[in-house]
Amino acid sequence: MSELQIAWLELITVGGPGVILALSGVIINIVTKRQSKLCTKQTEAVVVQYGFLGQGRMYPIVEYFVDGTCYKTKKKFRGVKTKRISGFPVHVSSEAYEDEKGWLNVKIGPIANFRQLAEQLWPVESKMTVYYNPNNPKMCYVDRPISESFTSIMFILMGLVIIILS
Repeated sequence: MSELQIAWLELITVGGPGVILALSGVIINIVTKRQSKLCTKQTEAVVVQYGFLGQGRMYPIVEYFVDGTCYKTKKKFRGVKTKRISGFPVHVSSEAYEDEKGWLNVKIGPIANFRQLAEQLWPVESKMTVYYNPNNPKMCYVDRPISESFTSIMFILMGLVIIILS
């Protein structure tokens, strides 16, 4: 093999996954924006329970009805910013809030009760607005669309880094 062929082979084997990652991130953004455009109807939903994924990641699960059919969905966030504050004997109260850009901010001390934080943010039986696609009510989002998620941004950035390094 010539040096040029070897260089192309290296570029394809190393840069190829980078291209796939970057394209995946772009596709995630396109699908999310399309979903937001199609969700034109709104209805009232009720918080029925919570989901906990660990590391401060939590979300409310809401239930809503369209044409007599019950649907459940979870509220999505642009990402989660967790701030851990530790140090003994410092007393730190935990808190959580959603900012105007769609990020869930969670500040936790040495001991954190995530169920209690979730109940403060989204009490069970509290109301939320769900926007859904009239042709497919399962396609929906809660309160506001998330245009660019942390995941899609990371896919694009990691793909670009791999392409540049190749």
